[in-house]
Amino acid sequence: MTLIVAAATPDIGFLVSDTLVTTLMHIKGNPTGPVNGEFHTLKVQILNPRTAVAFATSNAVDTAIKLISEVHGALQADPSLSAPDRLFEAYKRAIEASGGKDVPDCEFLVLTYNSAVRKLARVSSETITYPERAYIGDANEYKKMMELRQPYVPPAMQQVQQPDGTFKVLPLVVSAGEIEFEEISLALETLVNRCQGQSVGAIAGCIIRVVDAKASKEIEYLQLGEAGVSPEEGQTGFSVLASNTGKRGIGIYYKRGKIGFVMNVGDCEYCRVENAPTIRGFIEVAKAKYGLELSGPT
Repeated sequence: MTLIVAAATPDIGFLVSDTLVTTLMHIKGNPTGPVNGEFHTLKVQILNPRTAVAFATSNAVDTAIKLISEVHGALQADPSLSAPDRLFEAYKRAIEASGGKDVPDCEFLVLTYNSAVRKLARVSSETITYPERAYIGDANEYKKMMELRQPYVPPAMQQVQQPDGTFKVLPLVVSAGEIEFEEISLALETLVNRCQGQSVGAIAGCIIRVVDAKASKEIEYLQLGEAGVSPEEGQTGFSVLASNTGKRGIGIYYKRGKIGFVMNVGDCEYCRVENAPTIRGFIEVAKAKYGLELSGPT
């Protein structure tokens, strides 16, 4: 199944998602997935700096991605159109085209950020609603996640680099929305690490986090890195890299295994595997083959 949690408040807009595609999607033949036998995909797709769409489905991943791609193309032609309205219309057409057989069962969340106004839409087969907070996917897993949610206490101070290269220690001001985002992110990370291979999951616990970034004032994928060195294993850890300009997508690279996973916006090949001896090599492959400008901890 799926779990995606979102909010659009006066101070933040975010979407937090797992990546696992359960075997229920692949009843016909039930093939082996590329990530330790599992299938994973990018369930939150950033279409442009102002629009991100997330999907949950019990039976139609390809259809959901194609519908989002259709909206993406429409936005490129006319950036002023309503993404939720266009998605709702496209989804209704897909249901009608099924003729009552294998009807696509999908839900969508659309986050928009225009002129500092954040808006969240929830699109189903029946209607469009505009909640401030919402989730789509597995209700039982959402309940478990909320039970795992713990208060987040941010640090009081931060180091800020100055133009001359020095650092100043300044107070860190964190909004209520930013605290909520951290709490939800940490709770979902805990959940997927406990439930790997079941109804929710992520590649080695690397959930997808999308937020309107303070610096760029655009909707972006967040990056993440973890590193270590040991005499037995050498370099270990992983990097979650993001392409937030041009062609958008995510890359996850594992230093010990020298392997990376690429998830592109609009790609029905859910997760592509690339072997690369270094993370720099992986970034170059992602650019040459998929047009991604991946950046993040290296």
